[in-house]
Amino acid sequence: MIGDLTLDAIHASLNGLNTRRAASEDAIANSETPGYIARNVEFEGQLDRAINGGDPLSVAPTTSLTTDEALPNGNNVRLERELVSLTDTALRQQLLVEAANAKFRLLRTVITGQ
Repeated sequence: MIGDLTLDAIHASLNGLNTRRAASEDAIANSETPGYIARNVEFEGQLDRAINGGDPLSVAPTTSLTTDEALPNGNNVRLERELVSLTDTALRQQLLVEAANAKFRLLRTVITGQ
């Protein structure tokens, strides 16, 4: 990929969001599995610091187990929260893909002059 801070930040953000999406999908798939513990994924704070330091690709999302109380079925998956998180994550991914496309359109315009 082109060495560009903006594109690197988009790439790192998409990696973090993919990890979050996978965690939500796992939680939804295991919403009836006794003993399953949902996970949280954090990367935004680390990404902000990495962007300020000039190296957004150094970010690795961190995953932790939620501390919510268990439901009657023995797990702690809050289905509504996971569905909202999945929707939010998908919208953020779409926004980042559009930002990357805009950046590539800009580069194409600079290169071709059109």
